Amino acid sequence: MDNATKLIVLNHSGEKEVILENAYDIILTGEINGIDTLEFNLPFQDSKRQYLENEKQIKVGEDFYRIRKITDEKNDQGTSITSVYAEAAFYDLGFSKKKAEISFNADTADIPIKYALADTDWTIDKVNVRTKRTWTCTDKNALAILRKVQDLHGGDLIFDNSKKTVSLLTFSGTDSGALFCYRKNLKSIKRVIDTQSLITRLYAYGKDGMTFASINNGKEYVEDMSYTDEIRVSSLDCSNFTNPYQMLEYARMRLADYGKPRISYVLNAMDLSNLTGYTHENWKIGDIVTIMDNDLNIKVKTRIVRREYNLREPWNTVLELSTTLRELGDSSSQWDAAADTLAGANLVDSQEMKDLVPFNHLKNSRADSGLSYWENSGFEVDAKNGVSGTASFKCNGALNTTKSLTQIVTPANRESYTFSCQVASEDLKKGDNGQVGIEVTFEYEDGTTEKRFIDLL
Repeated sequence: MDNATKLIVLNHSGEKEVILENAYDIILTGEINGIDTLEFNLPFQDSKRQYLENEKQIKVGEDFYRIRKITDEKNDQGTSITSVYAEAAFYDLGFSKKKAEISFNADTADIPIKYALADTDWTIDKVNVRTKRTWTCTDKNALAILRKVQDLHGGDLIFDNSKKTVSLLTFSGTDSGALFCYRKNLKSIKRVIDTQSLITRLYAYGKDGMTFASINNGKEYVEDMSYTDEIRVSSLDCSNFTNPYQMLEYARMRLADYGKPRISYVLNAMDLSNLTGYTHENWKIGDIVTIMDNDLNIKVKTRIVRREYNLREPWNTVLELSTTLRELGDSSSQWDAAADTLAGANLVDSQEMKDLVPFNHLKNSRADSGLSYWENSGFEVDAKNGVSGTASFKCNGALNTTKSLTQIVTPANRESYTFSCQVASEDLKKGDNGQVGIEVTFEYEDGTTEKRFIDLL
């Protein structure tokens, strides 16, 4: 067993205690600008089980992970197993001393990064992203600030868990020259062309409702109709921005990704780089590789954005490759299906790390296209009064009448969803059983349904 595949348990002082030779199903999961976790199993009766304690660190190669969750269980075959979930050392930055609100004025990314790392034992290594941003930082811990900086400035946020350094690079990988093709190192492949989150009109609102309309021909939005002429609207929460020019630049940067389909590839692949004669096939997260499959007519150079690496069985590795980075915490059903080929696929979301840009699953939610996509009973379009767009929906009616707008959507699988709306009323009188709100009917995969009502007035 070489050092790269050893699991070394450190005591609470950071000194080596034991090596877990009998650990199995060792999965390292990582993604660009996202999660970095370690999961593995150990027989419960293993003599070294006693050394596993929450908050101890485990060293894997040159990386360090802190144990966050230990689960002991007996399966239906009577076998007792200990399962461990650990997070990369940089996750500790999420527990840093509380940060005060601060404003940055046309600063490059290194300035807020230095502020985030103050009073921690982490330092800056390299920052070559040169965008300038004027914004107010309200995040309270170092990790949240670093995530926000990456979101606003762009680039790849890189943590060195051994040296405890942080870098923000315009591009963190290399053109590795590695080739994945069927019957060589590619066991299965899935190409996904996804327009669920396709956006053609993107609004942005800064601090105190600031827009960039005055410098954008009176429009509070940017548009990209190159893929479709259908108006598909979403908005950016730019409440940190105080400079409309920078906010316009940021919105255009985001729309460049959102305005076209997301094309990704999920591979069940083999890592051949450790074999004699295949050292040139070395790759890492962020690298550009080539994938080729004649049957699917695929020959493309693209980037590794996510991986589930089986430490002891490198021939059972799942990769996601894409020219477009996924949103933090955004797990697609396509990825989940491929990742399920590995044991222990358990993606972890942090509320601070997900939904940085809220996508609207409703079509025509702001009445920009009249009543299109809605099943309407009693509503009309108010083309002169809008809140987050140019128009809105309204209705008038007598007592004991029911009016509704209905739409069926198929969102991505998530543990929670958010409804955002603004309601105004004038001389509203509800009857004895009157209600004003949102009624949601959930339909599950087994065909069962569940109704919930959100009371707004």
